[in-house]
Amino acid sequence: MLKEHFRSRGFIEGGIVHNCEKAAMDMEALPPFLRTLLVTDGTVTKSLEAFFWENIKVEMRMQEQCWLTQDLPFINAKTGEHALKRDVILKGAKTSDIYAYATSYLLTGLLDDEVKQQMLGGKIGIGELLREIGLETYREIVDFGREVFNASLKEEGEPEYVEAIYRTYVINIGGNPAIQITERFPIRLFQKKAI
Repeated sequence: MLKEHFRSRGFIEGGIVHNCEKAAMDMEALPPFLRTLLVTDGTVTKSLEAFFWENIKVEMRMQEQCWLTQDLPFINAKTGEHALKRDVILKGAKTSDIYAYATSYLLTGLLDDEVKQQMLGGKIGIGELLREIGLETYREIVDFGREVFNASLKEEGEPEYVEAIYRTYVINIGGNPAIQITERFPIRLFQKKAI
């Protein structure tokens, strides 16, 4: 059902859309730019730069090769399979505002050596890298919703809970689902800018 909503359109009559857990979201009630980010299949960094009008830095919080501890059905990955997990933040160079938190799972076995090495280097965002090297990909939004998550950048101390809108999408490379990315956008920053 979700794939039908945003595959070729950004508008849904009535504005109510249901995610994978059948939770309803009133798209019309969201700040307009946040709504745009949820349905776009383009790279987020460039859109954030244009909207907030500042350079956006991609900062690596964590990157590790791991064995999956849960199934990732959107990319056909099973518990125990090998993947590269990355956590990054998209942060304003001038304001230091964190506009997005992203968690990615990459099935490195589906990537050619050049792409794999650059991904492991982790210097820029995945979308930027794929665009710069000119790799043909297809993106598909597979889930979205509203949640409260722990956005703390520190290992110790009190958690910092943030209300966010999230979207999960898959990047297909060579017709195969190879990368799953979940991006979380703190609602307060987008409400503040909308005023």
